[in-house]
Amino acid sequence: MIEEQLIEQYLRYLTTVGNLSEHTIVAYRRDLMQLLAFWRQQGVALEEAALEDGWLYVKHLSKTRRLSEASVNRMISSARTFYDYLLKQERVYSNPFSLIVQRKARNRLPTILTRDEIQALLALKPSDAESMRDLLLFALLYDTGCRIGEAVSIKEDDLDLKQRRILIVGKGNKQRFVFFGKKVLTRINEYLPVKRNQCASPYLFCSTSGNQLPFSTIGSIFAAYRKKMGWQKEFTPHVLRHSFATHLIDRGADIRLVQELLGHASISTTQIYTHVSQARLSKVVAEHHPHGRRNKR
Repeated sequence: MIEEQLIEQYLRYLTTVGNLSEHTIVAYRRDLMQLLAFWRQQGVALEEAALEDGWLYVKHLSKTRRLSEASVNRMISSARTFYDYLLKQERVYSNPFSLIVQRKARNRLPTILTRDEIQALLALKPSDAESMRDLLLFALLYDTGCRIGEAVSIKEDDLDLKQRRILIVGKGNKQRFVFFGKKVLTRINEYLPVKRNQCASPYLFCSTSGNQLPFSTIGSIFAAYRKKMGWQKEFTPHVLRHSFATHLIDRGADIRLVQELLGHASISTTQIYTHVSQARLSKVVAEHHPHGRRNKR
């Protein structure tokens, strides 16, 4: 279909000109295919969608699907930039999302795992090659604060086992080193011979066929371990990244160093973790200080 071809053409443009990561391209494709499915359900041609159709789509996302503000904003942004591209290509005459303002996101603090929850997760014992890989992935994400896209792109050649560090290529092709502890080093040394015996792959984290570990598999892995741990809270790769940063700041790490380790371009992005720590301190006072208790006898 011509509409799918337009989407794929746009994604190729983002890959070559925008220099976006595979993870970002996958997210764009998912968002745009959902938009296309909605247009077809409504009997609206992609190239003929009007502002009223854009508003109807946003209402569908927020009211019918009840997505979070952040998810709705992301999908509005994906749709708007796609139609901007179509305008430049003269495939459409207007952008149905041009006047739709993104919703103001609530000041929601990121989910983190407690130190006890991290300890319980990393205390799990592997039973086979896949569980060795999965538990190494959890430990590495927590030790380094990597984004999941950065972690699955790690190749064996990127590892510096002597210095216990990894050369990471982050957003905008910016390189940085991330560092891991002795326990992760032990896991890597135990895992590599098993992985090499199973398949010949340059990637540290790979499927049984040797390909780079796909994001769909990663989602299934995290969902399975969330159930196994009996957690009601969210458990995703970014939760481990949030936990890494928050625990560092809790223990007095300089925010500029945390910014460097996370690969944030702006310090303002890193400052959310100081807010997380302050919120946790406030909760401790409310729960444990005599004046913070509510009518307890």
